[in-house]
Amino acid sequence: MDLSSDKYDLCNQNLTDLWNICPDNLAACQDSNRKFTPETYKFFEDAIEQLEPDSGVEKEYYLTNETAFVWRSLRLLARQTVPYFQHIQNTKNLTLTDNLQNIITLIGKEYKKENGME
Repeated sequence: MDLSSDKYDLCNQNLTDLWNICPDNLAACQDSNRKFTPETYKFFEDAIEQLEPDSGVEKEYYLTNETAFVWRSLRLLARQTVPYFQHIQNTKNLTLTDNLQNIITLIGKEYKKENGME
């Protein structure tokens, strides 16, 4: 590996090309274009609509019944909105699905309140 130049040769053309895309890899990782986490409301938008009483969606078809959705939801909430976990702690007798439905409903109400949609 030649340390005197700005380009690195990693002995594999694909890795070399990937590594040398940006001269400052740390800055590239911190770039706002690399944010792949969705906004909380946008992620839960479909679930919020399903949980509204007049939606006509039966409980068995709620997104909150899908294991993958629950897992992604909890990861997102842990990463972006930790205070919602206090809500779970205060309602220990409910199932995880019920807690998540309550949190999603709260997110929907907060969003509507903040954007004057109530």
